[in-house]
Amino acid sequence: MRRNRIAARRLAACLTVAAATVLWVAPPACAQARTPLLRARHLAGDAPVKVFFPSGAITIQAWDRDSIDVRGTIARGERFYLAGGDHGVKVGVMDHVDGTPVRPSTIVVRVPRRSEVSVKTVAASIDARDASGWFYSVSGPIRLTGAASSLEVESMAGDVSLDVAAPWVRARTGGGRLAIAGAPQDLDAATVRGALDVDHAAVVHGRFASVEGDIRFAGALPGGGLFEFSNHAGRVALVLPNTASALVDLSTITGVIDNAFTQIRPVAGQGGRGGTLHVQLGPGAARVTVRTFKGTITLAKESP
Repeated sequence: MRRNRIAARRLAACLTVAAATVLWVAPPACAQARTPLLRARHLAGDAPVKVFFPSGAITIQAWDRDSIDVRGTIARGERFYLAGGDHGVKVGVMDHVDGTPVRPSTIVVRVPRRSEVSVKTVAASIDARDASGWFYSVSGPIRLTGAASSLEVESMAGDVSLDVAAPWVRARTGGGRLAIAGAPQDLDAATVRGALDVDHAAVVHGRFASVEGDIRFAGALPGGGLFEFSNHAGRVALVLPNTASALVDLSTITGVIDNAFTQIRPVAGQGGRGGTLHVQLGPGAARVTVRTFKGTITLAKESP
């Protein structure tokens, strides 16, 4: 009998351990790895805001309050900071002294509408609405929308998307795609290898450049507008409405000019290489200049 009772107790203990093993479920990794964040303070309506956010996703929103509000989740073990005074603050997640990667976090930052922001990330994505200032990332994508007083944006490897109304905009990408819409009145846009697409943006003065990426401009040309395009090896395509009014000057050193807008043929360059084309569309209210080294230039009509 004693031997049977001992065996029974051992069996019960084993069943208890097994049940605990089956029933215990680890909490989700995100619950273990994230700490909720909510920080706020008074801030002058025109105070500058400097942000450093290495990894994850950051959203910047302008609002009509004299305060800054930061909320989201911070990766456990990472150090968040909000430092400064009423006339300027620094916000972000501290980098690691030993150079190890910073774990991704997610935050939303609300700033006064008249604040100038300076946002820098390593791999984190940036999404900003109605915010003015400087936005930079090494490899993260950047998306800006809404109205701003001025914008300077650059991502070395990530895509950049702009749908903004602003008097002055400067945008750069390395290998990422640069897409532009909205109403950036004075625009300076360039890529190294990435495509540059301008889709019916209300640009008045535009400079567009690339080394290897294709440039495509589709939309109307306002009267008095000035547009300059340059490319080394990539293509430049102008897709204009049938009612376009512009003086167009196209030239390439060794590339090809394809005029599908009028019946005028380009003049071949020296030795039959490259060529030039000068054509007036309508009354010629805008000025357009396109230069490439070996990239093809296309002048085409927009589909009705």
